[in-house]
Amino acid sequence: MPRIRTIKPEFPQSETIGKLSRDARLLFVQLWTLCDDEGRTRAASRMLASLLYPYDEDAPSLIDGWLDELEREGCVVRYVVEGSTYLQVNNWLKHQKIDRPTKSRLPVVSEGSRLLANTREDASTDLGPRTMDQDLGPRTNAAPVGAPRDARPGELDLGHAEAAKPQRPDPETELFRRGREVLGKSAGGVISQLLKAKGKPELARAAVEVAATKENPREYIGAIIRGNVEEDRPRGAIL
Repeated sequence: MPRIRTIKPEFPQSETIGKLSRDARLLFVQLWTLCDDEGRTRAASRMLASLLYPYDEDAPSLIDGWLDELEREGCVVRYVVEGSTYLQVNNWLKHQKIDRPTKSRLPVVSEGSRLLANTREDASTDLGPRTMDQDLGPRTNAAPVGAPRDARPGELDLGHAEAAKPQRPDPETELFRRGREVLGKSAGGVISQLLKAKGKPELARAAVEVAATKENPREYIGAIIRGNVEEDRPRGAIL
């Protein structure tokens, strides 16, 4: 049930809030009206879009990105319990003063239930930016790979022709590329965790393909990471 909430005057001056896009800031404030007195709410993205942005047709496609922003900056935590997605506002009592709080009926977040736990992984494990942002296509203004340093584009030595052939992206690069298509630009940490859970890029890629057919791909992959879902296989897959 929606609730009347307050906004403190210092809210706009917060450095954390200043790091958010204007759309994410608006979502953060609107989430408060859905949260119970302990700062929790159900958080399926399609449901949130329909409740908070009933007149904005593009909201369902954008809201996951805004939620990612809020989570990256430590404003909220999303988690899944028994297949349902929930959200906890961090530092809830700093944002709201509740005179007679009613005990929450929603489950408490735990480290094992977090949907995007440790999305900011260190450089040794977060492979997303290093792989997905590569330019895998041919370059028109540079000498092809394997050409002599003084060779101009189009003047490749025949001895290096084999090395200059377009290389097929490795399975891990393809995994992150496809993961970004399905989950959005901030998918790197989630895909890194999925890769750890599955062990092989091709197995993780198969899970991403199935996730693309789900109503909430991120929730499905989160359940795989935690081992809480019986996976499907894409048609024709031989693993």
